[in-house]
Amino acid sequence: MLNKNSIQPLYKQLMDIITQQIKNGTYKPGEKIPPEPELADLYHVSRITVRRTVEELCTQGYLIKHQGKGTFVKSPMIFRKFESQKNMSFSESCRQNDRIPESHVLSFCKKPANSVTSDFLQLTSDEEVFFLERLLLADSIPVIDVHTWLPTRLFPDFDPNAVENGSFLNISKTPTAVRSQNPAAAPFCYCSLPGYGKTLRLSSGDPVLILDSYMKAPDGNPLYISREYIAGSRYTIHFEESKTAQKCYAANTANIHLVCPVFIYSKII
Repeated sequence: MLNKNSIQPLYKQLMDIITQQIKNGTYKPGEKIPPEPELADLYHVSRITVRRTVEELCTQGYLIKHQGKGTFVKSPMIFRKFESQKNMSFSESCRQNDRIPESHVLSFCKKPANSVTSDFLQLTSDEEVFFLERLLLADSIPVIDVHTWLPTRLFPDFDPNAVENGSFLNISKTPTAVRSQNPAAAPFCYCSLPGYGKTLRLSSGDPVLILDSYMKAPDGNPLYISREYIAGSRYTIHFEESKTAQKCYAANTANIHLVCPVFIYSKII
């Protein structure tokens, strides 16, 4: 119980208790915690104290409030690192964060090349691309909706079943690729992006991080284009620009910002 004679404020004592309960699994990620009046009665403190505790824990990333639903334990964010020589795939980032990765194909079809795909992929007007949409999940929670455009000329026998709960390594001719120095190959943060709330199971106002990748093979020839719609509240990306310059980007409702272009070598996930 709380020690009212302690020099430590009651709200901080209560923060320590709830934080420990989250860490030991009493309250699990995604689980709703008791409402403020119930917590006030349980710990014999005022609702003002409980409200301060909850606000602080939300700020620190332990809890998240959903209007009209209550306060929930926030799922820990997945950390993924991009650096100059070796980059972390989605599956690797999940495993390093003690999460189980999944991937599922949502759609697959053949499309005519448009101005964006034909320019970078150097396609003629009569060439086509395969369009592939996949959903990447961690512990069955959707994290990334990936759109990929593959030239049929380079991937004539592409089988979407090969990447159902699998990796692009299964269909790539080479394990590495280069992210092109194209001004459009930059991540942006948006809030409440229409159309992706249902797929990524987002609430109104949740941020979406968009990461465009224009990929080339090691010999410099264009390989494919991908766009990742990332649930910003569940994912952190670290870009290493050089040995001395590093940036860390995390999308959250309090800090929605434009991220400058970063061009790196990237392992195909």
